[in-house]
Amino acid sequence: MDNGYQLFWGDTHTNLHSRHLEDLETTLRYAQELLDFWPIAYYPQDPRTVRGFWYEDWLGEEQIKREWKVICDLAAENNQPGEFVAFPGYEWQGDGRWGDHNVFYLYDHQPLIRVNTLPELYADIRRRKLWALAIPHHTAYMVGVRGKNWDVHDEELSAFVEIYSSHGCSESDEEWMGLRANRHMGPGISGGTVEEALERGYRLGIICSTDNHTGFAGFYGHGLMACYARELTREALWEAFFERRVYGVTGDRISLDFTVNDTPMGSVIHHRGPATIRVHVQGSDAIDRIEISRDNRLIAGHFHNGRWEVPTSDEKIRCKLRIEAGWGPSPTDVSDLPPREWEGFLSIPNGTILSVERCWRTPGQWVEEPGASRCEFGFRTLQQPLGGLPSEALIFEVEARPSDEIHILLEGKESALTLAEAMRHSQVIYFPEEVEERVREVHGLDPEALPRPDPFYFLSHKAKIHQAIPETGYTASFEYVDRSPPQGRNFYRVRVYQRNGQIAWSSPIWMVND
Repeated sequence: MDNGYQLFWGDTHTNLHSRHLEDLETTLRYAQELLDFWPIAYYPQDPRTVRGFWYEDWLGEEQIKREWKVICDLAAENNQPGEFVAFPGYEWQGDGRWGDHNVFYLYDHQPLIRVNTLPELYADIRRRKLWALAIPHHTAYMVGVRGKNWDVHDEELSAFVEIYSSHGCSESDEEWMGLRANRHMGPGISGGTVEEALERGYRLGIICSTDNHTGFAGFYGHGLMACYARELTREALWEAFFERRVYGVTGDRISLDFTVNDTPMGSVIHHRGPATIRVHVQGSDAIDRIEISRDNRLIAGHFHNGRWEVPTSDEKIRCKLRIEAGWGPSPTDVSDLPPREWEGFLSIPNGTILSVERCWRTPGQWVEEPGASRCEFGFRTLQQPLGGLPSEALIFEVEARPSDEIHILLEGKESALTLAEAMRHSQVIYFPEEVEERVREVHGLDPEALPRPDPFYFLSHKAKIHQAIPETGYTASFEYVDRSPPQGRNFYRVRVYQRNGQIAWSSPIWMVND
């Protein structure tokens, strides 16, 4: 993006419960490894049981006061302009009738406002003249039962909305990835969707964030927030928040640059006549398609999958290569397995490793800084993983010739192939000899006497070297001219789909066609 903006990544919805405050060092270190900025979401609610009946309510006043100070201290002590920016914040649910909102502050040691209605929350923020944001999330649940009631909305204090998280997607109530994950809060229905809010005319930016209760920020696949700001400081990010220069991704850090008549996402422009829409995408995997909508209706699309080819010359190119590990025996197959520690390296003797994207769900992962021809890394995967997803991954962006060799060593097993071969097919690394040894020692059986070989694959730990994607596959530019926009106020926005299922949603750009 032009105008001196830089792209930064954050997670506005790392729910920190009382239990997480006992090991804030691990939580903080993990956030610093994965994020540029971290609005902390303290969770001041707790389950209550009355004669066996379960419900959720505010924690006790003294406990909230004590724990809120810990959160505020954490943000104040670890806000490092230019390196890592932290904001103090908490999740507000009120009495459950208004839709959940995360409240964040620009400045340190601000009050935790304990009121039960959204009008009271908005009014108290304004009365105290606080620099605050109140961000609605999982809005498409039942209105009045933790879904967002758009009848009560302050578009200045609630500048953007969380469209996707571990709960699913609130864009509409019918898409395949809707609010289905939470058994007791689901399903998503009409009334509180993001599309309905935009149709009401609200100037509402769009983000994604994790909203999980693991205590670990940036949990891969549960959503991330992207922000275009002039620098990595609280003040610069805050300005970008209010200008809606933000967007959301499900997991992969898809770089999305979207303009209407050369104005960035989040803008409101006054223009009579055609609208020139430009989109540039750099993905983390092969791009499938780009969609442009006006007023929630698709008006143009670019199908990228099938339009690009693997380069046939031997000139230097850029590729992205994902290495993912973690599949293996379930607890019902083999009980009490310790975490699997994976160590290895990626080496391209005649090439360069330009960047590494971390796709992590739990602590214990590590990777060296890129910039050379060799990069060492390690995974730590769990038999019973947080969130139920077994794998951890890294995405390496490399520069080399198709004929150059790539060497990948993982737990003593080496895979050697050319970059051209890596672009043509994927590979699996697995360890049947470990299973054979377990069969002999634990079960007293001869592996060769067993009737079929597939259990040795099923019960083995496994890693995948994904098909390498050339730059022509993970980058795309698209221009469309809307020649006759309707009179009045229109909003344009973009969705990007990768071939591996990862998605990015832009914030809208509003154009008033006078």
